[in-house]
Amino acid sequence: MKFTFRDPQGNSVGSTEFAKQILATAVEKTQPDFAREILAESKWRKNYQSYFLRLSKIEFGDRAIALEVMQSALTAMTEQIQNENNESIAGLARAGFVAKGLVETVAVAGTGVVEPMWPNANLAELAAGWVNRDLAEPDVLEAFKYLQNNPGTKPGGDLLFALAGNAELSGAKDWLSLGGRVAVVARPNPVAWQALLEHAKRSAGTLLVPVLRANNAKPELYERAGLDLVQDVSAIASWLHELSRTESRVVVSSYAYIGGSNQIIAQAAQDALIAAASTNIAKSKLALSWLATPLDVVVAGKEIHDRQLEKHRARGSLVRARDGFWRIFGQLEKAEPTLIETTSGTSVSFDASSVRQGSSYLLAKHSEKWRAMVAARQGNLVSYTVAPPAATRSVLSVKVLNYTYKGLARFGVYPFSAAATRRVMALLLLRNLNDSNSPAAPANSGNQVRLVSATSVHGATWRLAYSSESIWVVATVLGFFSRRDKNAIVEIDSPSNRLAK
Repeated sequence: MKFTFRDPQGNSVGSTEFAKQILATAVEKTQPDFAREILAESKWRKNYQSYFLRLSKIEFGDRAIALEVMQSALTAMTEQIQNENNESIAGLARAGFVAKGLVETVAVAGTGVVEPMWPNANLAELAAGWVNRDLAEPDVLEAFKYLQNNPGTKPGGDLLFALAGNAELSGAKDWLSLGGRVAVVARPNPVAWQALLEHAKRSAGTLLVPVLRANNAKPELYERAGLDLVQDVSAIASWLHELSRTESRVVVSSYAYIGGSNQIIAQAAQDALIAAASTNIAKSKLALSWLATPLDVVVAGKEIHDRQLEKHRARGSLVRARDGFWRIFGQLEKAEPTLIETTSGTSVSFDASSVRQGSSYLLAKHSEKWRAMVAARQGNLVSYTVAPPAATRSVLSVKVLNYTYKGLARFGVYPFSAAATRRVMALLLLRNLNDSNSPAAPANSGNQVRLVSATSVHGATWRLAYSSESIWVVATVLGFFSRRDKNAIVEIDSPSNRLAK
């Protein structure tokens, strides 16, 4: 099936017009002038970030208006992505949720031992180092303290339902290594599935493998395994429903990343599945998890505002001279955080997004925040953890991005390796599922600013002295002329972590 973007009248549109339509739909009932302004924007690719920034302030204002805005946007996004039969991705997920017998489950139990949470490290000291270097927010330290003080905390009876579970930053393998149980949704790919099956057998966990009934004739499990997140959305919904009947709690986790406009479609599939689950599964039997991006428009605690301005004031004379040179070219502009009043009190608003990611990426990733906030309002346990810039294979395969990542350390920004990112995110999820004091706990989710910002490992992209957008070109140039720094990437048991202490 081919899915396309539609306008409210059902006509096919491109990804740019679709993004405008979604944002306009979000605000048309409460702020019609803003909606008309969005639709009239003729230079969307240049100016889209400013509209997301303005919208983000509404999301944390009046609770009734915010809920209307976010629900309208999510409904439009999932209903207006349709296949050639004019079936929406949301409709397919709803239909699949009541269907039975579409997927066979094959369990693969590992024979290994549970891995330590982090090798050769005191968790609290490790997180304290990241917080002290502005790589993470203070709640990350509280999370790691909780795990340090409660070493018996294990995945236990929770089943991780990993959407795009074979993605490089998916938590599936780490959850298995920690002794957990994982149901993986990933497209058919014999090589990738064989690697995952081998990992599962070596681990202390159990992997649940989906097999479409139609694919059951192939001899090897890795040849039969797999569900495509978009094409098989109905079958995935059916499988999720069937598993939820026998599991004590299912943790639906979203890991999909696909470049370009397809990211919106993949995210719409994830959201449609989450919406169906939230509607039909009891709150006590469902938790939701996102691996969120730091490159978003942000509303967070006031202390970030103060830290950004403090770091800009504290620059030395040589740094000021360097910055003056680069400002001639529109780079290294001063951070401009804004204090706003939210339902959680005085908070900071700023733009940490990157035009290099594009409007499709920002719409897809920001919509995760919409769903997290809506789901929390509905009483679900929501683990919304912000991941650091990650040195993934796709990043490292691009030479210019290698230079960028080398140069980021000059601004105090430290990407994490893919392995370190996965383990950090798995540990934060483990804490959020078990700690009643976590921002994720339903009893605490009334503070929606903390819900979506407190548990963040952003690699310092949120605590810069500069506008986030204005450092990337300079970092690339500086990285081109720099030697490889073994501390520039945070690895598991790396020199960079020893620096953190």
